[in-house]
Amino acid sequence: MTEVRIAKIISNGCGIGWADGKTFFVPYTCPGETVDIKSAVKEKSFFYVEDFDILEASPERRKPLCKHYGTCGGCSLQHISYPAQLRIKKEIFAELLKQNGITLEIEPEIITPGELGMRTRAKFFALKGMPAYRRKRSNELVVIDECPLLDPVFFDKIKADIAKRRGNIQYEYSKITGGFMPKAKSMEKSVCGKTVKIKENCFFQSSEEGAGIMVELLMREVEKLNPETAADLFCGGGLFSLFLAEKGIKTTGYEIVPESCASFAENLGDKAEIVKIDAYKLEKLEKTDLVVADPPREGLGKKLSEIVCDSTENVVYIACEPPNLVRDLKTFFAKRFHVKHLYILDLFPDTPHFETVCVLSRTDDLP
Repeated sequence: MTEVRIAKIISNGCGIGWADGKTFFVPYTCPGETVDIKSAVKEKSFFYVEDFDILEASPERRKPLCKHYGTCGGCSLQHISYPAQLRIKKEIFAELLKQNGITLEIEPEIITPGELGMRTRAKFFALKGMPAYRRKRSNELVVIDECPLLDPVFFDKIKADIAKRRGNIQYEYSKITGGFMPKAKSMEKSVCGKTVKIKENCFFQSSEEGAGIMVELLMREVEKLNPETAADLFCGGGLFSLFLAEKGIKTTGYEIVPESCASFAENLGDKAEIVKIDAYKLEKLEKTDLVVADPPREGLGKKLSEIVCDSTENVVYIACEPPNLVRDLKTFFAKRFHVKHLYILDLFPDTPHFETVCVLSRTDDLP
């Protein structure tokens, strides 16, 4: 019998604990619980626990909301109450900062549009005419006939459509306009009262509500800064550019995905310029009052972060992979930027994933 007390939840969604000089990753646990480990697999520097009994349960434990939980690999925190999940995500981010030797003067603010029925963007595998996800820690597919995280109308549409599909399919839906892809080659989303058209392969956030939160946070800074010019890196279909241009800000988007460039042109027309380039290949940016950056998981990286710093005094950095944001903060700090505001956006409830919106400005009077 190996008894382990769960110290905290880490970024892969597992609880972590120690016993007999060993580190154990224990899935489906809560902080403070005590478990009896029955079987575990040795990984590089830890043991991944495959079977255990709960000896002492946390009051934050709840009955999972989905019957597929524990089989489907999509969620790993659904056994934890939602308020506790939000606290845990703040703790995960705080640990990232600590591991990188970063101390912030501000406390990150966590924002959520809600837990259930929110998502309107999802990728499924077609399996025997039904939607499927990968099994936990496996490439095996499991059929899914319910998903509480998805908008229910959206999931009904997926089940009706996927019977004629093969392979993996990216689905998009709008609760407001009723648009649905891939049945259509393009569709309209609605964000903060504005219509945004997107084509297949054009990136969009996991929900219109989540996109709206990002827009509101961005425009809150715009109201304070009153910029005349802006650069929108990895601009996609022009969501942020649309709101910037409406304020009379001379906006330039940077994007390489053809469908996104076409969506940008349709959404912005002559209201903003687009430069068709992979932003990672930029060698410089023209001086601008504001840079908005929403890169893929790789983050900006050192080179592009330096280019951004040399082009502006103000940055709104949206990151879907928080460790890479934290890595890039070191470059911004070296260029005399500081974090004005930091938001954790829980757009992926019941998973350990979250987005961050980081607002940075240069401070020339720092020692």
